[in-house]
Amino acid sequence: MINGHGDEYVGELVANFSSNVWYGADNSALYKHLYSQMYTIERYPDTEAGSLKQVLADKNKIAASQIVVCNGSTEAFYLIANAFSGSQSLIVSPTFSEYADACRMYNHNVRHTDCKNLNTDIETLKPDLVWICNPNNPDGNCFEATEIKQLLTNYPDSIFVIDQAYIHFTQREICVVNEIQKYPNLIIVQSLTKRHAIPGLRLGYLMASGTIITRISQFRMPWSVNSLAIEAGKYILKNEKDGFQLHNWLCECEILRNKIDSFDCFKSIPSETPYFLVKLNKGKASDLKTFLLSHKILIRQATNFEGLDGEHIRICTLSREKNDLLINKLNEWNRSVTLS
Repeated sequence: MINGHGDEYVGELVANFSSNVWYGADNSALYKHLYSQMYTIERYPDTEAGSLKQVLADKNKIAASQIVVCNGSTEAFYLIANAFSGSQSLIVSPTFSEYADACRMYNHNVRHTDCKNLNTDIETLKPDLVWICNPNNPDGNCFEATEIKQLLTNYPDSIFVIDQAYIHFTQREICVVNEIQKYPNLIIVQSLTKRHAIPGLRLGYLMASGTIITRISQFRMPWSVNSLAIEAGKYILKNEKDGFQLHNWLCECEILRNKIDSFDCFKSIPSETPYFLVKLNKGKASDLKTFLLSHKILIRQATNFEGLDGEHIRICTLSREKNDLLINKLNEWNRSVTLS
């Protein structure tokens, strides 16, 4: 089974291109630290993950009262949707499906738009909430920080939920954390799992004005963040010099995209991140995924993203060696489909 994140697959793999996490993470020191903290599971964690919240507040230069620590960024989306139940929500698509799922669970009227029509649709629909993934999943598109600030200024009656789970995966200037004090209509969601390759620990947080945080917090389940996740969060925030090499990763991405574009069956879509979409000119994404899985290579079938037209896959760049494995198999697929 493959879910919205892409890597829920049980089985041995030689290369996993489906999950948008930093492939080069060395978490051996983190594992050692967590082993030393195993005793913490003998008691309940802090109800609001207060010790981690303070570290996050110091890092982001905001008050701890402006943060809610969550069991992954997905919990943040459901908390927001619950706190504003019954609202009009406008979602910039194609994007992560959990925004719409969370909104529908709490009786939102959900509408979709795209980057081109965003301003027009806000003016016409006057949504209560606007959901923007920045950088976007699945296509790696980015709004500059200046563009986000302009939206916040132009539409003060709409609350903008900015999901920055992949903020570390782009060189574009997109951070708007320092705008929380200025704009009461801003909610920022961030994740600690993508950059540090710990998605299994489920660790994210949201930041907003004190008024919004108070409204959201009443729907938060106590102890939703476990003790080891709290300890992991504090550790990685204090030990971030771990060899993360975004520039090199993006260079490898460009090499991979160029090789993919040399095949008749595929056309990659430009991205500001190491993950990107590929449109199939021939064949079906489901068949390609099955073919690659037969060689223990996993990609993300992306055809079901709202707003995409045609057959698509999503790929997150790995090492040169694994990228070349993928290229060899895509070459095989390209030849077979072209000849059929």
